[in-house]
Amino acid sequence: MGYLMGIDLGTSSVKALIVDEGGKTMGMGQFGYEVMTLKMGYAEQEPEVWWECTKQAVAVALSSSRVAAEDISGIGFSGQMHGLVALDREKHIIGRAIIHLDQRSGMEREEICQKAGSLLKEELLNRPGAGMLICSLLWIRRHEPEAYEKIAFVMSPKDYIRYKLTGVICTDYNDASATLAFSVRNRRWCSELLQRLELREDIWPEVVESSAIVQTVTTQAAAETGLSKGTRVVAGAGDCAAQMIGNGIVEEGILSCNIGTASQLAAVTKRPVVDAGMCCQLWCHSLADTWIFQGGALNGGNTLSWLKNKVLRDRRPFSELDEEAYRVPAGCEGLVFLPFLAGERTPYNDPCARGVYFGLGLKHEQPYLVRAAMEGVMYNLCECRSVFQETGIKQNRLISSGGGAKGRTWRQIQADMLDMPVYTTQTEEEACLGAAILAAVGTGVYEDVPAACREIVKMDPEVTEPVREYVARYQEYQSVYRDLYHHIKDLYPRLNS
Repeated sequence: MGYLMGIDLGTSSVKALIVDEGGKTMGMGQFGYEVMTLKMGYAEQEPEVWWECTKQAVAVALSSSRVAAEDISGIGFSGQMHGLVALDREKHIIGRAIIHLDQRSGMEREEICQKAGSLLKEELLNRPGAGMLICSLLWIRRHEPEAYEKIAFVMSPKDYIRYKLTGVICTDYNDASATLAFSVRNRRWCSELLQRLELREDIWPEVVESSAIVQTVTTQAAAETGLSKGTRVVAGAGDCAAQMIGNGIVEEGILSCNIGTASQLAAVTKRPVVDAGMCCQLWCHSLADTWIFQGGALNGGNTLSWLKNKVLRDRRPFSELDEEAYRVPAGCEGLVFLPFLAGERTPYNDPCARGVYFGLGLKHEQPYLVRAAMEGVMYNLCECRSVFQETGIKQNRLISSGGGAKGRTWRQIQADMLDMPVYTTQTEEEACLGAAILAAVGTGVYEDVPAACREIVKMDPEVTEPVREYVARYQEYQSVYRDLYHHIKDLYPRLNS
C-alpha cells in the first residue's frame, strides 16, 4: 500500500500529515510561527520561516509515521488564502509576506472597487477586501515603488512552499479566485481589471486544477526535507476548499462551519451565486463546475488566543477554558463581544472595525469573557448565514470543523445559534486530509474527489443538538449584536485617524 502526505500552511502553524490510501493517520508533524504586527493593521510573516517550519513538520511526520519516504506516492497542499508572496527575477523573496489578516490596504480596496465597476458582478463575482493579494500588491506599488519594480512573480502562501519543493511556480483555481485578480466566471486572470489598475500582467502564475501533478520533489528539496526525490506533487487548494474536502463536503446541501484562526461558513453550490450586497464570497472549488459560497471572516479562534495569551495570560490548555465557559449561561447574561480584532471582511467589509466588549457588569468574570468571545465569532457567522438564506443556498446539514469542533462549548453554541444539529467527522486535521485526498486523486489512487471522500471520510457518531431555550435567547441577542455594530461603526475611523 502507498501513502499520501497533506501539508497545510495555516496562519499560526504548518502541519504535515501522512495517511494511507484509506485515510488512516500514520503520523503528523506541526510547527508554529507568529504573525508580525509591526503597526496597527499590519499582519506579515516570513516565507522562509514557513519553509523552515515545513521542513521540521515533514521530518516529524516521517519519523512518527515510520513510513519510508519512498513509499509516499503523492503530496498535496492546503494553505491560508489571499496573502501575497512576491519574488524577483532570481526568485528571491521581496520583503515579508502580507497575509490575509492585514488591513493596511483599505484605500486600495476602495480604488479597486471604483475602477473595477461592473467587473465585480460580471467577472470577479466578489468584492475585494483589505489583505487580499491584489489590494496588497496595489499598496506596494503606491508605497514601496522600488520593491514593486523588482517583482517578477506573485503567488499565494502555500504556492511558495510548493515552489520550494518542486521549483515550479503555479497556482490552482481555488486560490487564484481568492486573489481578487481572477475572473471567477471565466476562470482566468482578469486582464481588464489589471489594465484598469495599471498592474503588470506578466507576474501572475499559471493556473491548474487542484489535483493536477505540477512536478516532483527536487534533489535539493529532498535533501532538506527527508522526502524522496521524484515524489509527485499536486497543486492543492486554499484551506477553505481543502477542509471542505477533508470533511467530505462535495455536494450541495451541507453547510460547513469551520473555526480555525479565522472562521468560515461555507457551502457547495453548482451555480455561481452572488448576493445582492456582495457581502459574502464565491470561490472556484476544487471540483469541476462547482463553487464555494462562503462567509469568510477574519476573526475566529484568534480572538480566543488573543484573550487567553495576551489579556488573561492564562497558561492552561484551551480545553479547561472551554469547560469553564460551558457552565456560563448562553448569552453570558447580557455580555456581547464584537470580535473584530483584525478588522473584518464578511459580512461587514470594514478594515477599520475593532473588538468591543459590551454590557460588562460586576458579575462578569473570566469564563464569561471566554464564552462571550466564542459567541461573538458565531454571531458574526450568523450574520453571514442570513445572506446564505437570502440567496437560497441549500442548508440541510451542518458539519463543524477546526478548533470549533473540538470543544463542547463551541459545538453547542453553533448548534444553538444556527438552530441545527452539529455533526463532525472523525478527521483530526481536515485541511491536511483534504490536501492528501487531492494528492490521491492526482496520482490515480481514486478516480475523483467524491469517490475518495466516500472511502476516506468517516462521520463521528456523536451529534450536538440545539437547546430550544438557547436558540430563542441567541435569536434575541443576535439583533443586539447587529445593532451594536451599526451604531458604532462610524466611530471606528476616528480611532484610525
